[in-house]
Amino acid sequence: MTDFVDGLDRMIRERRKMTSPLYQTILTGKATERLLAEFVRHRWPIKSMWTRNILGIASRVEDYRLRSLLVENVYEEETGALSNSKRHLETFADFGVSVGVARETLSTEDPRPETRAVIEHNVSVCNSGRHFTEGVASVLLLMEGQPPIVSDGGNSMLSVMRDVYGLPASGLEFFVHHASADHDADAVSDLEDEHADAARELLRHYCTTPELREGARTALARALELRHRHFDMILAAGYDPSEPVFRYQGSDDDA
Repeated sequence: MTDFVDGLDRMIRERRKMTSPLYQTILTGKATERLLAEFVRHRWPIKSMWTRNILGIASRVEDYRLRSLLVENVYEEETGALSNSKRHLETFADFGVSVGVARETLSTEDPRPETRAVIEHNVSVCNSGRHFTEGVASVLLLMEGQPPIVSDGGNSMLSVMRDVYGLPASGLEFFVHHASADHDADAVSDLEDEHADAARELLRHYCTTPELREGARTALARALELRHRHFDMILAAGYDPSEPVFRYQGSDDDA
């Protein structure tokens, strides 16, 4: 079973976010304002479904202790109470404001096909008749077990947003908790480590047959492909290297 879960982690590492040209562009400090704005607009619909997908998994986990780990995940995401922050989705909206995206526009746009495909996959594996371990592997582990988003030059998402693009404190909070903090060597937040460990424990506990393990692997492979198509779409829609690189020009009060 350990080999099975290790294999899922290996799949994620091989197609981690930093293999995407989108994240490479952002982490090397080359992003334009339009690219960062498109990043927020297209990532928002997926992020806004996160807690509902995790609740869909949790509702079918019989083991109280394992279920409580997912409930804790949702509680933190929806309130920020465990990290003395605020609702994580709200901190992503704050990031959007700092790169020129009006908060009130985030829920008004129809998702692009590539974005909709990710949403539909996530709902299917977390909130349908499919076994919930497909959701654990291809949504929970994929997101929480993501390797550090760090450039070859050592920039994390938090450090590049702060030190290169110059975002104010109000636009940085999201990156403290999402595979991008720079408070230690591996640039992964403690919360994400805990949530990824919970996903691995769920898989070891419930993914106990060859059929279930194959279902989890297939769902993860599909999720990885859809996510990278989604990332490629954002880069194609939002990036023109002839445009000036983004540098924040406002103040903390603007956000």
